Amino acid sequence: MEKTILDYLVLIRKRLWLIAAFVLISCITTFYVSENFVKPVYSASSQLLINNITGAEGSNELNQVSTSLNLVESYRQILTSPAIMGKVVAEHPEFGVNPSELSEKLKIQSSDKSQVIGLTIEGEDYQTAAAMVNSITQTFTRSVPELMNMNNVKILNLADIVNQPEPINGSPVMNIAISFLVSLMIALGTIVFLESINATLRNEKEAEADLGLPVIGSIPLMRKKDLSGTVGNSKERVGERTYAAIE
Repeated sequence: MEKTILDYLVLIRKRLWLIAAFVLISCITTFYVSENFVKPVYSASSQLLINNITGAEGSNELNQVSTSLNLVESYRQILTSPAIMGKVVAEHPEFGVNPSELSEKLKIQSSDKSQVIGLTIEGEDYQTAAAMVNSITQTFTRSVPELMNMNNVKILNLADIVNQPEPINGSPVMNIAISFLVSLMIALGTIVFLESINATLRNEKEAEADLGLPVIGSIPLMRKKDLSGTVGNSKERVGERTYAAIE
């Protein structure tokens, strides 16, 4: 017999306490794990713009852009070089890292068709991560004229140190919300699956649909105390019955 939406709604209503218990336990577990075992990770980013400022008369603007795009790859290598990382570490000993560790923390994003270079550092403390990426950005901008004999790097934006964003690995509230939705879907899916594989006939309607025969009669549900009461009364009546002898 195929189940209708109403049948499933009735089933969910009957198992509502089980669904609520499963979802509640899941949310409490997620909150406990988020507060005690998951450390928040923050991301701080800045951007650099690479330009070609040769300024030669009659120079083709398209060629200038092409030259700037070719410089992007070189600047990616310079950003992680000891020349830049060493200066940052020397100027900011409070970071507590060496040039190699700082270079590993730095993530650089660029495109073959863009003159923008994105710098990102992730860490458990947002202010420290923002200070690191800003220091690298500013030190690189100051060092380019000396290293490349050209001043064609501009800072588009620095990481905002004041306004702390949400952690990239999810806040406890977000984790609980996700846990609520996932656990609710799992609970509903499990109940529907168990119902679909259960071949038990629970009422006359299911019996008629499964057997293809009309139901003539049914045996009502009898509880154990009803049976024991009937037997006791029967014995009592038998014991108290008066018998007559026929001669």
